Amino acid sequence: MVKRRKQPTRKRIAAATASKGNPAPATLRKSQRKPQKKTRTWPYALTLLAAWGLILGAVLYFHWISTLPDTKGLMAKGPSRDITILDDRGRLIARHGLTQGAMVDVEDMPPYVANAFIAIEDRRFREHFGLDPIGLLRAAYENALAGHVVQGGSTITQQLAKNLFLTANRTLDRKIQEALLALYLESRYSKNQILTLYLNRVYFGAGVYGIEAAAERFFGKPASSLNLTEAAMLAGSVKAPAHYNPLADPDASVARARVVLRAMESSGFITQERFREASATRPRVVHGTGTPGSGYFVDWVVARARTITGDVDQPITVTTTFDLDTQRKAERAVTRGLAAEGAKLRAHQAALVTLSPDGAVRAMIGGKSYQASPFNRATDALRQPGSAFKPFVYLTALEAGHRPSDTMVDGPIDIRGWKPSNYENRFEGEMTLTNAFAKSSNTIAAKLTIESGAKAVARTAHRLGIESALSAVPSLALGTSGVKPIEMAAGYAAFANGGYVAPAYAITEIKGRNGKVYYRRKTPAPQRVMSPDNAAMMTQMMRETVISGTGRAARLTERPTAGKTGTTQDFHDAWFVGFTADYVTAVWIGNDDNAPMKHATGGGLPAHIFKTFMEDAESGLPVRPLAATPLLTTAATPTPRAVAVSLDDSPPSEDKRDAFDRIIDSLFGGGT
Repeated sequence: MVKRRKQPTRKRIAAATASKGNPAPATLRKSQRKPQKKTRTWPYALTLLAAWGLILGAVLYFHWISTLPDTKGLMAKGPSRDITILDDRGRLIARHGLTQGAMVDVEDMPPYVANAFIAIEDRRFREHFGLDPIGLLRAAYENALAGHVVQGGSTITQQLAKNLFLTANRTLDRKIQEALLALYLESRYSKNQILTLYLNRVYFGAGVYGIEAAAERFFGKPASSLNLTEAAMLAGSVKAPAHYNPLADPDASVARARVVLRAMESSGFITQERFREASATRPRVVHGTGTPGSGYFVDWVVARARTITGDVDQPITVTTTFDLDTQRKAERAVTRGLAAEGAKLRAHQAALVTLSPDGAVRAMIGGKSYQASPFNRATDALRQPGSAFKPFVYLTALEAGHRPSDTMVDGPIDIRGWKPSNYENRFEGEMTLTNAFAKSSNTIAAKLTIESGAKAVARTAHRLGIESALSAVPSLALGTSGVKPIEMAAGYAAFANGGYVAPAYAITEIKGRNGKVYYRRKTPAPQRVMSPDNAAMMTQMMRETVISGTGRAARLTERPTAGKTGTTQDFHDAWFVGFTADYVTAVWIGNDDNAPMKHATGGGLPAHIFKTFMEDAESGLPVRPLAATPLLTTAATPTPRAVAVSLDDSPPSEDKRDAFDRIIDSLFGGGT
């Protein structure tokens, strides 16, 4: 057996090495051996997480960026839509289109204007980069102490981003987009440019956006002329525009302004002395003098003003023929009339328009309530005028040779199956044209239309101012074609002024803020549309209507009055249109759905509204005669007409029957 050689042990090796003066192997390893590296995995994990975080962040970033709106052209100054409407005495009726006033640079306003907003909304505005972490922490702290939200952390830049591009939805996406837009706006625009954008887009209440529009609306001056207290009131209204705007609650607005002034003083924007002075100042707030129903007129005028001027690059002022005092009286008469009789008559709507005899609009009511329904029934509703249309029939007859003293028979007739009847189916027999007009004989009006021709009657109405299409059929005599109240008033104005056309108008001048005149009305040359004799005879017949006829309820106590009632079949519409030397007024009542009223006639509520309004409107004016003085008297020898004889109640001869048949054939066979 071979013995295995013993291997030297570590101790022996160490002892041997030590005996030779060398260090021990263990010592050698400790001093000379390189330290071994330990494997660490957390840096790789962090790198991987960071890489994935960057990828995910990039995906989300591009997702949010892709949904952001275009921010180009924000500083562009587009045309202002601000239109100020004044009445004939220069009194403010309304300011229209103030949703966005003309853009004004922050450098063009006193420094305290911008500082008021900075002090109350974002006092670190000039230090932060669009987001304000310090402000967020401060707001969070204050809210935690109060137990509810008392401060917001959004910067002016964030508010601008939200106002310009985003909705009010409180979602994570929206807040992130708001932050990204704020950063982008700060990188693209200077602080003054951001302030300019903010002040010109922020909402101030009362339907007003932008500081220029707010200054004009609340204080009647441009933003460059605001004083310190006014600036503080505007800055204070931003928090709760519906409550703090100067029109909604002046006391609350002033109290809120003092909070803004205190913030300005504590931020070093104003001295303590200026704080006390401004706090003791109460600015004069401009309250619009327009009445509740003036909105109908304003809408009508604005549409015409924009047609005249097109797109202009500055606010404009439109001076009109409107009279606010007359408008108030008209609104009072309509409101009281409907309140007293509307329910009983089942009449839910009314319209009234008043002109001067030359066509100038003095008052306009387009419905019971503008707030409830802005549809303008005075200018846009086509309603059958009934017997109120008869002046055009009788004028056509006068032009064909008739006279008010002519006699005709009010009795049953049959025109190819059409059998016009009078109110309550009663007939008066033989009567003069003056009496037939005053008592509103339908059969005589129909006979006159047949004799003159429905086309001739339609031409007469159009010549005097009716613009709506008219059906040239015999029933036109009874007002079966729809017309607008303003057209009826214009048509009657030709009678009131002695025979001249008088289309309704309202705008006398349009000027820009720089004084440029865009439009100034020139009085047109008088255009006669009826002879003086015919105008006088028609006026006399309409005077008789309010003296002894169907319009007696409309007769004014001390003034010459003329007019005509109108009631349509089944009481769908009721009218009174009349005039004095000063005003021409058309009154209509009815229902928007054309539902029949309960025995509502033109001689009832419309005549009462006319009288109530006209008595009030004429108060203080001198009593004057009507423009058209009757030149012929009704005492003249009657001149019977062939058609009048042929259509009476006596059995007609064959020759008379043939004459009547030829007239009917010419009307219906000729395609009229």
